[in-house]
Amino acid sequence: MPEVVELREVTDRRDVIHRAVQRLSLGDLVALPSEAGYVLAGAALVETAGRRFQAAGEMVTLLLRAADEVADFLPHLPKAGLRIARRCWPGPLVLRAPASAANGFVAALPESSRAAVIANGQMAVRVSSHPVLSEVAKLSRGPLLIREIEASAKNLDFTVAPWTAAALIVKDSAATESNADARTSIVQINSQGAWTAERIGATPENRLQVAACELILFCCTGNTCRSPMAESLFRHLLAERLKCSPEDLTKRGFLVASAGLAADYGSPASHESVEMMKRRGLDLRSHTSQPLTDRLIEQIDRCYTMTNSHRLAILDSHPELADRVQVLARDGRDVSDPIGGGMNEYAACAASIEQHLTRILDDIV
Repeated sequence: MPEVVELREVTDRRDVIHRAVQRLSLGDLVALPSEAGYVLAGAALVETAGRRFQAAGEMVTLLLRAADEVADFLPHLPKAGLRIARRCWPGPLVLRAPASAANGFVAALPESSRAAVIANGQMAVRVSSHPVLSEVAKLSRGPLLIREIEASAKNLDFTVAPWTAAALIVKDSAATESNADARTSIVQINSQGAWTAERIGATPENRLQVAACELILFCCTGNTCRSPMAESLFRHLLAERLKCSPEDLTKRGFLVASAGLAADYGSPASHESVEMMKRRGLDLRSHTSQPLTDRLIEQIDRCYTMTNSHRLAILDSHPELADRVQVLARDGRDVSDPIGGGMNEYAACAASIEQHLTRILDDIV
């Protein structure tokens, strides 16, 4: 009979987590709470665990520790899949994509685990946000094999299969009852990068659409003059190139935004910037500033800064983004800040930005 532990009845859940990790390392299966119910988990690096999942013949998902591991196990995952993983994980979202047992870290798994996770040339992966499941995954030596069952504790009979295969059952009745209506979203990515939502759950389709977009960010100091004009102008130029409206850019796979290194939240664009865009038929009145946070900079695909000092400031804290963060001007010159100047300075600034944007447009589409 499996050992059953109710989290509400333990004083220190870390003890339960370590017991689960130990059981998994021995090849045992463990039942653990997830965002939408429960999973039956096994260590992917242990041959016996893989054989148990393979024999069951059910859909098996590879549970990773963090989003940045997805490229290790799906080295040919298209950019749209990488973006969805980066922006939606951790959370109740499964990515399913073409996979080969000979590619990436999958090749290092035991044969039984490879056979369990790859079916018809496809593999499903995800990263959990549940505090217990995610911690068990992080402390385990490698990824976990999981079979998900979406139901609350009160609706599950842990005395029947598949739970009888578990050596340890960790129940979290409070959490699963409150999340009983949550479901794991499933997204299929093909080899060309097109994605479809096979099932919509806790991650809505509109969020998936935004998450899959290429995020192009323009950055200045206060996000009230140069970068808002660059954002507005580029959105217009990109829509013209794609023959769509600016409002439909997300449907075409692009998200355009701006931020400032020293910006506050909620400041409007300067009067002069609004006027410059108005002269070009663009409306900047609804713009509100935002700071360039770590969370935002980690999501960008391309970032164009107005000056070299802006770029260096970003790379000082995020050197790994050197290939994504570039100065707007191809010749490396700074776009001067017009703040405090008159309309002539703003007109020259807007014209300079527009010229640079026209040149980088060909790099993007």
